[in-house]
Amino acid sequence: MKAGLAICALLGVLSGGALVAWQGFAAVGAALQLAGLPCLAAICLFHLLPLVGCAEAWRTLCHHPKPGIVSFICFRWVRDAGGDILGIIPAGGEMAGIRTMIARGIAPSLAAASTVVDLTMEMTAQVAFTLIGFCLLLARHPKTPIVGWMLAGAWVVMVFAGGFFLVQRFGAFRLLERLAERLVVDQGWSHLAGMRGTDARIQAIYGDRVRIARAALTHFGAWLIGCGEAGLILYFMGTPMAVGSVILLESLTYALRSAAFFVPAAAGVQEGGYILVGATLGLGPEFALALSLMKRARELTLGVTALLAWQWFEGRLLLRTPRSR
Repeated sequence: MKAGLAICALLGVLSGGALVAWQGFAAVGAALQLAGLPCLAAICLFHLLPLVGCAEAWRTLCHHPKPGIVSFICFRWVRDAGGDILGIIPAGGEMAGIRTMIARGIAPSLAAASTVVDLTMEMTAQVAFTLIGFCLLLARHPKTPIVGWMLAGAWVVMVFAGGFFLVQRFGAFRLLERLAERLVVDQGWSHLAGMRGTDARIQAIYGDRVRIARAALTHFGAWLIGCGEAGLILYFMGTPMAVGSVILLESLTYALRSAAFFVPAAAGVQEGGYILVGATLGLGPEFALALSLMKRARELTLGVTALLAWQWFEGRLLLRTPRSR
């Protein structure tokens, strides 16, 4: 599995490099130069808005104990960093987020359950976000040849979200709990003992429909606000777009990115998506590639910073641990 992910990641990176070479390094570089470091600083600051929204949606799903919003911003920051930087590790971001929650004093079962349900709510919100983009595409460009591709991407997102929800509701995590219990007994993996009760917590969270609805709506708002990042980059490059066009561009590109979930960090897929959708909106391919690369630069900047902060935090915990343990 790791070999397959590594191959997908390598092919994605090569595809992205090929796209840049195809459009011309000079043209893409010129577009990036138009944006420059001020653009990178601006989108790093702007990204705090959707980050806070996603953190609040996650926090909504937790009952007791319920750390403050600042703690959940850190949890989400580490989780996103793990997904962006450690994409070759399956669920690496989610595991990093759960680990940070446990270190903060949250029960392992609650940390895992809230993460699973939060992922589901985020995917549910993305389905609505994708459908808005698809409706905008049909209203503005009904005869564009990419309609089929976008419809396929939207179906994959909906099927994946629906399947993930059904897996939880029919108790698949109960089977994982039993596996964890066997590992505790047979292999002595005592750290897995805290995962008991994860399935019960998942069902309890779903039982509170008000919280579920609030989390989904908050994630939907975060998806919409996140479009401002692309709008800022395009503004700095001198190619501003209307709000509706930016929503269309972002929603359908992220649908293609989610459909290619087997490619770590959607390497190459994101770049191709921006070129494909951007061409329909009149965005030049060099600017579409520069937009994607600037977003990658933001992910790298914030991701590396978060992982360094996380390792510093883990180091402090390790120093506090008695040598006998």
